[in-house]
Amino acid sequence: MEERKLLILYGSQTGYAEDVARRISRQAWRRHFTAHVQALDQVDKRLIFTSSPVIFVCSTTGQGEEPDNMKRFWRFLLRKSMPHDALSSLEFAVFGLGDSSYQKFNFPAKRLFRRLQQLGATALVRRGDGDDQHYLGVDGQLDPWLEELWEEVLRRWPLPRAVVPEDVVPDSTFDVSFGEAQEVEEVDVGVGVGERITAADHFQDVRHLRFAIDEGQDPPPVWAPGACAVLRPRNLSADVDEFLAAVGWTDRADLPLRISPRSTAALAWPQAVTLRWLCANYFDIMGVPRRSFFEMLSYFSPSVEERDKLREFSSSAGQDDLLAYCMRPRRTVTEVLGDFPRTAPAIPLPYVFDVFPAIAERSFSISSAECPAAVDLTVGIVEYKTIMQRVRRGVCTKWLAQMRVGEALGMRFARGTMRLPPAATPIIMVGPGTGIAAFMSFIQSRPGAANYLFFGCRGEKKDFYYQEQLQRWVGEGSLHLYCAFSRDGPSTVYVQDRIREHSQAVWSLVASQGAVVFVSGNASRMPDDVRQAFADVVAANNPGMSADGASGYIAGMVKDGRYQEECWY
Repeated sequence: MEERKLLILYGSQTGYAEDVARRISRQAWRRHFTAHVQALDQVDKRLIFTSSPVIFVCSTTGQGEEPDNMKRFWRFLLRKSMPHDALSSLEFAVFGLGDSSYQKFNFPAKRLFRRLQQLGATALVRRGDGDDQHYLGVDGQLDPWLEELWEEVLRRWPLPRAVVPEDVVPDSTFDVSFGEAQEVEEVDVGVGVGERITAADHFQDVRHLRFAIDEGQDPPPVWAPGACAVLRPRNLSADVDEFLAAVGWTDRADLPLRISPRSTAALAWPQAVTLRWLCANYFDIMGVPRRSFFEMLSYFSPSVEERDKLREFSSSAGQDDLLAYCMRPRRTVTEVLGDFPRTAPAIPLPYVFDVFPAIAERSFSISSAECPAAVDLTVGIVEYKTIMQRVRRGVCTKWLAQMRVGEALGMRFARGTMRLPPAATPIIMVGPGTGIAAFMSFIQSRPGAANYLFFGCRGEKKDFYYQEQLQRWVGEGSLHLYCAFSRDGPSTVYVQDRIREHSQAVWSLVASQGAVVFVSGNASRMPDDVRQAFADVVAANNPGMSADGASGYIAGMVKDGRYQEECWY
């Protein structure tokens, strides 16, 4: 019988798209397909022309950008030399992961779907658009989409025998055994300065961090203004110890492991490490687990009671309960394991990479212009209380906050989404809070240029980041600064209010001098409020123009690259 093959390709920035791809792979295995799962930039591109069907899962990063591990593949598809019928033998499906509160919701998936059709490929089902704004998250759209997908796939490629039952455990992704240890790869930057830049009595702890570059690197790393530093955080030793105790691995934590992939799974760390090293450097033990975590745990539980509850949490019907138990109170992987004490120690060693998710990389805008000696970051330390009144701290920022001067870590650089114009072109920057980070590099790289910054914070004495440096640039003629201190006066004042106050000056810069506008910061309400303020500026300086006309003007600036946003939650 001819082998039933299925190619599943993902573009993933935080690991969520990869998680979905592997879930589809497990469902394919139950339907007797041999599934091949790989990142888009890692796949042999010849497979796209010879394989069918292919399922694409891609997330969205930045303002509608493709994930880093999809960019090369996307450029390949866009080649002008690609024949219009190059993919005429391909049958495909696309599922996107995004957030509908962003204007460019699921743009990578939408563009991919359209481009595949332009090249002659045939869609098996409608494009799926996963939305974080759904009360069940991405699963709210993924579950019904998968039902449609499998119905169509099995119509074209009928089952040779019955579907494998849900309680049968699939093969593990890796072979894992104890072996001889190998040296772990060295890191290349060290912490130099970790200065708090908010008042000691301010509710938020924001740090200016400086990382010294290893001068021995050849070639030395380079980055442009607006670039991001990408870090993979580590778990603190106390959290690792708690996790190891929960799974019963304490006694074996420092024994060397030999790890090898069963198929094409990529290794991003040494092939022989310890459980403790993996828990500190690779597994997201302090993150909030996804639905697939409960699915994988259920296969190994020796307790009927715990197994039934795990299966309920991993089922479509149990997503409301999972939301209430795990998502809303932000329960961590370690806390969940504590609630399933008979299941946790029963996890087989070969399945640890299938059960426990990897720590996602974090990106931070670089606050310094290109410099071979050091990298500056502006980092807000994440700390909040859950609905259970438990204190939660961000995995990455609490790790950075406790780092000692001289401690080493790994870092890579990625291009940001904002593009600077030539130095002769004025720029208007709107950066409340830590949104100022990238703009510090912009101003530093444009001495004496027409740089206009609208900065917002709560109080001049509390969280006016980089006050001395900004005022020094003002004195040197490199910056025009407009501040909004929202809690210092009798009424709240935000950056959008300052933009309206300086309506004529802003309009002159935009209309007469071709200024480029940049907006960076928290994505909850600020970007929409700021965009409306600019639309109000357009309307105020063009009597008779309608509100729709003013909004259309700003939309035109966005299309032309003269209005750029880089915002996040």
